[in-house]
Amino acid sequence: MAPSRIVVLLVALAALLGPAKSEAAGGDYVFSGGSEAARAQARAALQASSFDWSLVPATITVRISDCGCAGARPGVIVLDEDLLESAPYGRAYTWAIVQHEYAHQVWDLALDDGARALLDERLGGGDLCYEQPGLPHDVHSCERFADTLAWAFWPNPENPARSGRAMGARRFRALMTQLLA
Repeated sequence: MAPSRIVVLLVALAALLGPAKSEAAGGDYVFSGGSEAARAQARAALQASSFDWSLVPATITVRISDCGCAGARPGVIVLDEDLLESAPYGRAYTWAIVQHEYAHQVWDLALDDGARALLDERLGGGDLCYEQPGLPHDVHSCERFADTLAWAFWPNPENPARSGRAMGARRFRALMTQLLA
């Protein structure tokens, strides 16, 4: 094989294996892992929301793997390949999870301590975000925030985040406009 063909082959291989930059409007994120079908579902979930994900001042890595999990920490979202690709519980469930996990990036990276304290008060959480061990998932203000954001900016009747919302959509959107101004 000619050296120029080897270089072209190596560049193409690197492009396939490296993180893929998102093409969705709003939000600055890259994918690590995941099939194109799974990535397409994550992009579609974020595009379905009216929230401006670009308010998060960082590039977020969305890791997709066969983990049977979903979670987030500052700068990273982890999603399950099968959940995204086959949506076993329906598209609305899958998209709500993607939006919920990206909402954690808003909480962690776009809001300051004062905004989080105000949201803690308004959303009625038991703590801000896992400072008190043993509390149920939905008691933490950061989780109540993530569900409420996922619902308020994508109020689809099939969106399961509606059951976890801690505030009405219109009121929450107004509060977020104030906090992120």
